[in-house]
This record gives sequence, structure tokens and C-alpha cells, in this order.
Amino acid sequence: MIVIPQAKATMIFISSIILFIVALILWKHQQFESNILIQCNYFFGKEIYLHFFQFISRYGTGIISMLFSVLIFLSFQKKQLEHNSTLFMFIILSFALSSIAGDLMKEIVGRARPVSELAGVLAQTEPSGTYSFPSGHAAKSMGLALPFVIMALNKDVITKISKFIALLLATLVCCSRIALQRHYLSDVLAGISVALFFIVIAIWIVNNINRRRNLDELKLAKLNKRLGFIFIGLAIFLIYI
Repeated sequence: MIVIPQAKATMIFISSIILFIVALILWKHQQFESNILIQCNYFFGKEIYLHFFQFISRYGTGIISMLFSVLIFLSFQKKQLEHNSTLFMFIILSFALSSIAGDLMKEIVGRARPVSELAGVLAQTEPSGTYSFPSGHAAKSMGLALPFVIMALNKDVITKISKFIALLLATLVCCSRIALQRHYLSDVLAGISVALFFIVIAIWIVNNINRRRNLDELKLAKLNKRLGFIFIGLAIFLIYI
């Protein structure tokens, strides 16, 4: 079971709504967002920064996935690293829901990419065949990192460091999408909002699966081993999307 206080679940939900409203307000006042992207022309003149953001944008979410795989396999060797048996199943589900919902919303909303709306002003000139709102990279990276940061309750040093690394990488992925002029700030905030929203939904689904299937500790231990390999596969898959 994934246990979460009602107040905590409510706070996550409210935070999601607030972020989405802020994103809509920023979209309405697009000049502010456009000015941010124009300032990001600086990074295209500095090769080291450009390569850094390109690396983070492409590999950051995959590195988070590999981190979770390492934690799962370490937990079989070190008792203090054991987490709630359903934690990583919950993370996978939260990630999947955030990714699917974010991509569907992107197609429905149909907001053009910054390079299309600000052609001739931005340093970024590479066209994209997909839409902009919300940011899929933000939804996916935060859809992986936030469930772990919020719901991993272990107090050991490795878990604390892993939380920091996961959240840092997810934040850098979000920043990279703006720095590379692929997304507006509102797109990224909306992506984070989607990730937060589906944390609560994923908890409800996982707990219902546990009740109906009556998963015991042995079954959950076997599932966690499989999830370790699933996170490795996911890390490889994320490189190509």
C-alpha cells in the first residue's frame, strides 16, 4: 500500500491546479515568455552551455530511470535501502499516466512551438513536427522524479542523495527545454502540473490493484526485480523520444 495523508494529497492536487493556472496566465501574457526565450539566444553563442543543455534534454530523464534501477538492485543487498514494496510500481504508473496525458493534451491544445511563432528572432531554427503545450519532457522527467521525492520515506543517506539527484536532473531537464528554445515557460509549468496531478491518481490506482490482487511480499519482491530491468529499458527508450 502507498499511504499518504489526506492533507498531503490535497496539497499536491492544489499545487497542480495552481501551476496550471499560472501557466495559462503566462500564455495569455506571451510577451513575457517571448522575452525569456530571446534572452536564451545567449546559450547558442556559448558552445559549452549549448552542449550541456542538449545532453540534459536528451539523457536527463533516462539517467533518473537508471538511478531508480540501481536503487532497486541495491535494496536486495542493503536492508536499509528497502522501500515500500509498491513504491517503484507507483512511480512507473505515475510516469506512464503523466506521459500519456501530457502527449494527448499537447495534440488537443495544438500550440505552436516557439520557433514557429518567433521565427527570425530566436537562435533556434530547427522546426518540430509536434506541438508545445504542455512540455512532454517536463511531464516525463517530473513524472519520474516527483513521486520518488514525495513518497520515498526512508531516511538513509543514499535515499536522500537520490532524491536530490532525481529532482535536480528533472529541474535541469525542464530548464533545458526553455534554454534550447523548444518550449515556453508556460509549457514547462503545465508539464510539471500534469506530473503532480497524476501522482494522486497513481496512488489510488496502485492501492486498488493491491487490494484486488492481494499481492503478498514475495510477489512484490519478484515484481521489484522485474521493475529494476524495466527502469533500465525505460532509460534506453527515453533516449530516442
